[in-house]
Amino acid sequence: MSSDSIYLNGLHMLTLTEIPVHTFGAFIIVAKTPKKMSSIRWTMLLLHFVGAFLDVYLSFFASPVLTLPMCSGYPLGISVALGVPTPLVVYLGISFVGVIAVTILGFFEDRYHRLIYGRMSNGERDWKRKLYIASHYVLAFLFIAPAYLTIPDQQIAKYETKQKVPCIASEVLDRPGYFILATETLIACLCLIFMALVVTSQAIFYVASMSRFLFLTVSKTQSSNTLRLQKQFFVALCLQVVIPIFVLFVPVFYIIIVIWFNIHNQGWTNIAVLVMATHGIASTFTMLFVHKPYRDATLTIFCPRSKSCTSDQSQLWKTRGTTVQSQVF
Repeated sequence: MSSDSIYLNGLHMLTLTEIPVHTFGAFIIVAKTPKKMSSIRWTMLLLHFVGAFLDVYLSFFASPVLTLPMCSGYPLGISVALGVPTPLVVYLGISFVGVIAVTILGFFEDRYHRLIYGRMSNGERDWKRKLYIASHYVLAFLFIAPAYLTIPDQQIAKYETKQKVPCIASEVLDRPGYFILATETLIACLCLIFMALVVTSQAIFYVASMSRFLFLTVSKTQSSNTLRLQKQFFVALCLQVVIPIFVLFVPVFYIIIVIWFNIHNQGWTNIAVLVMATHGIASTFTMLFVHKPYRDATLTIFCPRSKSCTSDQSQLWKTRGTTVQSQVF
């Protein structure tokens, strides 16, 4: 897997898998979202689109080769043929990760707002919410900028890289497009930690607040059936976010370890990137599985005969009693 050609073929195979999977996921969201979930259709589609876009960017446009433990590497994707500078490819790639984090945060914020305030509109509150989300998207494109203010001279940085990690081949350092963001990872790591803390702290607040409202507060304005459906949707939403993040845990943990202990193993690093590139696919499959309307629609398309059997078995959320026709989410 340390071979560029084998690694690139693996990324291209992922691309060929991602495109139909993500297209099908988008179709299900647009065409099969029931009326009672109509309020989340477009935020769900935005979350799906951002994840799909990063997948394709990583596996097809950039196809990055990371030469850890240094903050360096080179692209193999279509960006090379298009002549896009490697520093810009790296900057956009890191920024898009921030965009995904902000989109997830925005999804939780939207659910929190609808759950606490319902469908009531408030001009000042709506304006503040839009400014809040917009400022976070701006932050997603700027949080890594401090690391770019200290980019070292590339020739000096290559010499230092060779001294610190002698096993990196000289032909790798000399290949066109090779870019070293930093020889010392402190500033880049601080930028990533800062963004992670900003998003994670707020996401925890929204999740905790919604959990308290749904599971510890008895609502006098909602029926027990509506409250139960909201609880089930909340659990499904948390699973939709957590499971793909869990997929990223192992490769991210590996990257942290090799940087911390100054280890260079190109084969395992390429495998880690390949696993990370499956994040969007994992997110799409999770979405199709945990949300019952999407799961039923998928089964109807691919297994029409088995639908009647599976719909009666254990389900993540199953409506008992009177069917709720109005929008409850």
